[in-house]
Amino acid sequence: MKHSSLRRIIKSGIVNFFRNGLVSIATALVISLSLFLLISVLLGSVFLNSFIDELQRKVDISVYFKRTASEADILQVKSDLERLPEVKEVVYISRDDALARFRERHRGEDLVLQSLEVVGDNPFSASIEIRARDPSKYETIAAFLEREQYQALIDRDLAGEQKITYRQNQQVIDRLTAILATARAIGLALGVGLAAIAVVIAYNTVRLAIYNSRDEIAVMQLVGASYGFVRGPFVIEGILHGLIASVFTLVALYPSLWWLGTKTTIAFGGMSIFSYFVENIFSISALVFALGMVLGVLSSLLAIRRYLRV
Repeated sequence: MKHSSLRRIIKSGIVNFFRNGLVSIATALVISLSLFLLISVLLGSVFLNSFIDELQRKVDISVYFKRTASEADILQVKSDLERLPEVKEVVYISRDDALARFRERHRGEDLVLQSLEVVGDNPFSASIEIRARDPSKYETIAAFLEREQYQALIDRDLAGEQKITYRQNQQVIDRLTAILATARAIGLALGVGLAAIAVVIAYNTVRLAIYNSRDEIAVMQLVGASYGFVRGPFVIEGILHGLIASVFTLVALYPSLWWLGTKTTIAFGGMSIFSYFVENIFSISALVFALGMVLGVLSSLLAIRRYLRV
């Protein structure tokens, strides 16, 4: 196709778009709404999966030992745990290490540090932190520690407290995973439904453009215009629907995610969905424009195939 012909096709497509005026804008808005919902679901799923992965990395079992337990016995427990296939890592924290960590955590808090001087002796117990290869394996590890030979060494009050903390964390992860799966299914269903509606509306918009241009099409057919020259403007119109809808979507996403990020950052342990959006703005924008173009062009091609006979 010659450059001049392509330019005329593009110009004609733009004229068709503005000729329909509010109908074209309304079509772009409907496509934009479906894009906004689809991208929100995808972006939310990726963000929540990252948050769940981060939360899972923080889940562990901390086992505290009686002060009378010898270091050799504790290291033996550590060695036994490391041989379990479910265990990824075991970290031993001595009483001195625990005291040093406490001092570092409360540096500058004179009243807290003075309380240590009052106690005199090191009040902390030795402990081990256990991280599993799979969060679902913590129950197996906890059951392993219930053996009598280990219970004689473990400070049951502290150990019990830590196991409760572990189970609470795991419950949070399970609930988030279930909520994510439900929200993803509902969101995708709504998004696909809106996308179908958007295609139908854009389809009718292009059909209207074909009807309004029927005299021009007849003249082009009489002078022997090519297949692509007659159909091209309506494809351009579909592309414009998708492009403008994509711009609307990105314009709406930015403030929406900024507001959502300010409200949920604390709840997600400092992670911000707005920061994630900004860091991946180019890939997200490319996805938005790709989806917008697909919806716009698809609706145009369907209308052309149904109503434009050349």
